[in-house]
Amino acid sequence: MSAKHGSAVSFRRLLGCTFALVLALSAVFAASASAKTPTKTDLALGDSVAFGYSQQLFNENEKTGESPTAYEHGYANYYYMQSALKIAGGQLTNDGCPGETTDSMIGNGPLGKALDPTGEAACAYHNLLGAPLHDEYGAGKSQLERALENIAFDAATGKPVTTLTLNIGANDELHAVHACEVEVGTEYATEGKSKYGATPEAAVKGCLEFHATALFTHIITNIGTILYAIRNGATFGGVNYTGKVVFQGGYDPYGSVFVAGKEILTGSTALAKILTINLKPTVESFGACYTDPLPTFNPLTGAEPARLQKWTNMANLTEFEGKKNGPDIHPTPVGYQKLAHLMVNQCGAGV
Repeated sequence: MSAKHGSAVSFRRLLGCTFALVLALSAVFAASASAKTPTKTDLALGDSVAFGYSQQLFNENEKTGESPTAYEHGYANYYYMQSALKIAGGQLTNDGCPGETTDSMIGNGPLGKALDPTGEAACAYHNLLGAPLHDEYGAGKSQLERALENIAFDAATGKPVTTLTLNIGANDELHAVHACEVEVGTEYATEGKSKYGATPEAAVKGCLEFHATALFTHIITNIGTILYAIRNGATFGGVNYTGKVVFQGGYDPYGSVFVAGKEILTGSTALAKILTINLKPTVESFGACYTDPLPTFNPLTGAEPARLQKWTNMANLTEFEGKKNGPDIHPTPVGYQKLAHLMVNQCGAGV
């Protein structure tokens, strides 16, 4: 997907264009006259799952600069393709950033300082790794800042955002899992035991449970802050967004991938359910619809291993030029389609 608009060009500057540039623009408009002019916008916000990422795709496209066109099969794309908005000639703007946390989505720029003084630097995938995004929004600018810009610009130029999709929070959880693994590993290396449990596996589970309340409170608070800013954009120099919002909840990639009833990360599905139960009311309080993939991806039955193997890359044991493509928590193409179908079934298509 090509980069979207930058700052608006003034009418006076247009008058000052050279005759040659006017002719060039005329040729461009003539060539595209038969194309539909977008009248509505579907705005996708989120992390790598909104972006359409998988480790295999990253490995396969690393040498060619990670073109965003290689990642246009995420749930955001499939959901858009099923929407009335697509049929009516709308457009999809995907602001998703792989690795995004709730803190980095808010960012530590002007908006972040107003909303959350402890905010994180924006989109490391782009600003540190240098990888391109579907919608380039500039060095240091947070995804939330870009979202407010897009909503205001599209409203002013006759193609308002009418559907907004959002997923975020999984990377906050992954950071917590990693922190517990490091803490427990350090305890066993230095003391031969852990205060969280009798075995390393039990200790990691105990560590996650010990920190779960603070972690979930942080995630829920930040998601509420993000939705508040979107609904009250005029407070932050934009416009208030009153349209449809669909929040994509998370599945548990560490569930029973290989053996029914035996999770890769013990207790992970129960914790995911607790987060869903507590997050859903906050999301719905902002007039958003919550899509819950947990019962489908993690049914806690004999069907779960087959589903997680088919819909996620957790059982992907392939390699590309010596680089492992998995295990990877991200959906397979079929898994991305399944997420989009669940969004339509639970929250309706885009409008």
